[in-house]
Amino acid sequence: MSETQTVKLTRSQVKSVQRRARVRADGAIGSKTRAALKRYQAKKRLVRTGRPNLQTLKAMKLAFAKKVEQQLVARQRAAAPLAGAVPGYTFPIQGSWSFGGSATAFGDRGGAHEGVDLLSACGTPVVAASSGTVKANADQSAAGNYLVLTDTPSGEDQAYMHLQSASPLQLGTRVEAGSPIGAVGDTGNATACLLHFELWGAPGWQDGKPRDPSGDLESWGGTPSAAAR
Repeated sequence: MSETQTVKLTRSQVKSVQRRARVRADGAIGSKTRAALKRYQAKKRLVRTGRPNLQTLKAMKLAFAKKVEQQLVARQRAAAPLAGAVPGYTFPIQGSWSFGGSATAFGDRGGAHEGVDLLSACGTPVVAASSGTVKANADQSAAGNYLVLTDTPSGEDQAYMHLQSASPLQLGTRVEAGSPIGAVGDTGNATACLLHFELWGAPGWQDGKPRDPSGDLESWGGTPSAAAR
């Protein structure tokens, strides 16, 4: 469970959050509330999502934070495991998701799209699809916050882009399938909350050749949900 995952609140709860963030308490999460939340999160040195999440509710010492946490834990336990049929692999998005529309498949945009876009709510946990070693962890104007794993079982590099915030993993860190690496975001040039996923053959990311990962994602347990947004 990620404490920076966006949580759904009642109108009354939103008003409580707004009061703590010192913005007009109208019960709606609009642009002014998101900006106020980012300021509050920055002041408290939290992950700056601009959205209500468990980490922020705890920092605000709101009485309903514990109840929200219990609900998140209960939903996580009730969810079907997302491990795929292929041993050693796990679907990278741990929550509801769906394929994007036009120009989101591999090879779209005149061949310039070197992976696939998987739409999911911002804040949805993202995990390593397999074991690997962190090769890159940076921010770029198009990719936003991104992470690249190398030394994977297939020998290919895996790229995870548009993460909500910078992954806490350090270069050279060894991870296993299912290890948390970040959360779905809309950073860089993303026009929606999504995970852009790529697979690169030898000699690896950027220098090698990308291929369509759709079949792999399906075999790793990827079943799109109409509930994703």
